Amino acid sequence: MKTLLKNTYRQILKWGDPNYQEVLSDDVKKTIQELVGIPVSEVNLPTFLPGEKEVIVEREIQLQPKYVKEFTEIVGAENIKTSDFERAKHAAGKFYSELLELRQEKVTAPPDLVISPNDESQVELIIQKCNDWKIPICPQGLRSSVTKGIGLPDGGIALDLTKHLNQIISLDEESLTVTAQSGISGPALEKFLNQKGYTCGHFPQSFEFSTLGGWIAAKGAGQCSTGYGKIEDMLLSLKAITPIGIIENENYPKTAQGWDLIPLFIGAEGTLGVITQATIKIRKFEIKNRKNACIIFKDFESAQEAMKACIQGQFGLPHLFRISDHEETEVAFRMKGFEGTFSDKALQAIGYKPNSRSLMFISVEGDKDYASFVVDKIKSTSKKFGGRSIGSRPTKNWLSQRFHSAYMREPLMDLGLMTDTIETSVMWKDLKKLWKNVRTYVKSRPNTVCMCHISHVYENGANLYFTFISPTDKSAPLEDYQQFHEGLVNTILSNKGSLSHHHGIGRALSPWLKEKIGNNSYHLMKNIKDIIDPNGIMNPGSVVC
Repeated sequence: MKTLLKNTYRQILKWGDPNYQEVLSDDVKKTIQELVGIPVSEVNLPTFLPGEKEVIVEREIQLQPKYVKEFTEIVGAENIKTSDFERAKHAAGKFYSELLELRQEKVTAPPDLVISPNDESQVELIIQKCNDWKIPICPQGLRSSVTKGIGLPDGGIALDLTKHLNQIISLDEESLTVTAQSGISGPALEKFLNQKGYTCGHFPQSFEFSTLGGWIAAKGAGQCSTGYGKIEDMLLSLKAITPIGIIENENYPKTAQGWDLIPLFIGAEGTLGVITQATIKIRKFEIKNRKNACIIFKDFESAQEAMKACIQGQFGLPHLFRISDHEETEVAFRMKGFEGTFSDKALQAIGYKPNSRSLMFISVEGDKDYASFVVDKIKSTSKKFGGRSIGSRPTKNWLSQRFHSAYMREPLMDLGLMTDTIETSVMWKDLKKLWKNVRTYVKSRPNTVCMCHISHVYENGANLYFTFISPTDKSAPLEDYQQFHEGLVNTILSNKGSLSHHHGIGRALSPWLKEKIGNNSYHLMKNIKDIIDPNGIMNPGSVVC
């Protein structure tokens, strides 16, 4: 790691600790150099290093002084930030184009004020004032959105929910639920639950830098969603403060009380109101009961068929259930130094060839006997499709480094590489075609890596998660990316993929929403927003344009 200068663009755009910049390992450097054709000299000494200057926000604060004064009286001066650095920090998430703009020292959607309310009553009062004065407001957690889901292009209020609204409210050990404020981070929530012998079961890649409210607002999924479900499957109740008042529900396992309005806020990305607290299901958890396994297949298609047979087998669900395609498998092997080892040669000798083989990762939690049973059934089922068990260590290693790949983004961008992800969901009957056609589109760029995995699995289909690394046009990186991304989304949609499985829509994907869901559904969404948010102050421009 290297220490970063304070108050710079790079501190905002990077993933993880804002004070340090991660560096690539020698194995990663070697792999990248070989795969994308970057000269060794550039890999060892990156030349594309923008964003290291102190932040300057050109757009001045537009709010009238009397409004600033009233907000200050509500929350206190210590809970309002107006520095260029803080305004820039709350102006962007982690969507690729946002990172490029910050590298170009552009702050395109800064708030006028960053406000940290002390409690729900202050949130309610702030929203009332913003509605009366028609001031845009953007609720924010830890800003890990990868769909351009935050930001205020026309100014307004960034409502920071992490400073004060970050507490556990209650734990119900009989009903197995926890109620917490929306600004609590993933690690803080999980630490509290683990100390009591429980888990929340929700571990997205952004886990370290995301919040309970953000999970709900984006309709997220974690690595164990096959067993525990997506966040909407875990949620029992929430409280949302909107421009027309408070909307909340009570805790019940299920009800039939007419229309359920709470799902409106799941995936709304702050466009209807501010989620201030939520109750989610929890599970008993003992790490010693976890059963891990890893299976290798001769190709990704065989791994898909085995995965489908397992999920439709009705013998129980794994929690982590993931397969990597041939390219993701090989890149991982090369970056970890596995290529050419004795184990690698042994696998090749029995037919598991490079650039074809595919890895399956399995982890089952809960009752020890149940975990062993499910893993054994997956192994026996996979064997019918040419799968071979290679022990538990690869999965243990994967779990221990689960969140590491996100830290590689900035060092890769420093090499002049476009590196991004996109995900979708698709029915089983359409999955292979979508995977092949998206790969064909991505690989049409010279010297491009296109990796894919399936990590959220259902009886009827699954998600596909693509990661691509490609040399960018350094003279026009933003335009290069936008053109490529547009074609990528169009390719997914034309091959029967969804617009998103768990990242959300934001501003990045909103231009396609009307086409995807149809005019009637889209106009109904807009009408609902107009009722709940009559002045259009809630995260304007996101989801529904």
